[in-house]
Amino acid sequence: ARDDVAYVLVFENRGPEVGATIAHPHGQIYAYDSVPPEPLRELVDGVLDIPDADDPLVVCAAGDWLAWVPHAAMWPYELRLAPTEAAGSLCDPDCDRDGLAALLVDVLARLDQLFDAPMPYMLWIHQRPTDGEAWPQARVHLHITPLMRSPGVQRFVAAAELGAGVYFNPIDPADAAARLRALPGHPGEPR
Repeated sequence: ARDDVAYVLVFENRGPEVGATIAHPHGQIYAYDSVPPEPLRELVDGVLDIPDADDPLVVCAAGDWLAWVPHAAMWPYELRLAPTEAAGSLCDPDCDRDGLAALLVDVLARLDQLFDAPMPYMLWIHQRPTDGEAWPQARVHLHITPLMRSPGVQRFVAAAELGAGVYFNPIDPADAAARLRALPGHPGEPR
């Protein structure tokens, strides 16, 4: 609600491999005086394609939320989480935060089981800016970028990828989704 804040980014870095300096789960919140380039690009380009529940890239769901591997994932086992019903931010009254919490517990449990070790990852939430604009196309969603491509092997971004802006994921997104879907999630509500 502050006039000097146009965008709020909630994020978590887990594991020393991604720069986390504290060895327990913790997140951070940054407030920006303008909408940063990446969330702005998503808002302008409308790049969030939420699949149907029966899409082979879907991993699991909980409440109004769905988790899937993006069609053109840049990171092995990368995930997106979004509500199937429109909600622009976590603060919207119609945002199913309980569903999000259940889904988040589920997918993070699956990632930890993937290689029988805590998965280092980066997680961030994109949501409606707070700059006073309407942003009717805004849809709250999460990005989760796990770092490991196989046990003990990190995914590094190469110069050809950064230099060209074309990324080569060593794991086929459909294979990643199938592998994650086959793992038991956290016991409870998620399906």
